[in-house]
Amino acid sequence: MSDEFDKRITELEMTVTHQEQTINELSDVITEQWESIEKLRRQISKLDATKADIDPEEEADRRPPHY
Repeated sequence: MSDEFDKRITELEMTVTHQEQTINELSDVITEQWESIEKLRRQISKLDATKADIDPEEEADRRPPHY
């Protein structure tokens, strides 16, 4: 009985160790994604500011780039 109990404990410890590793990897991925999202938000804010500076009448007179 003791051997079986030790085997089960060892398997549980291995499972917990694997889960901890997976959680840490997922946390790293979430951190990277959050940094990417923040970078994209800053870029969108800059584009919005640039867009707000463009005169609508001047933009209407400009030819599209494919001409």
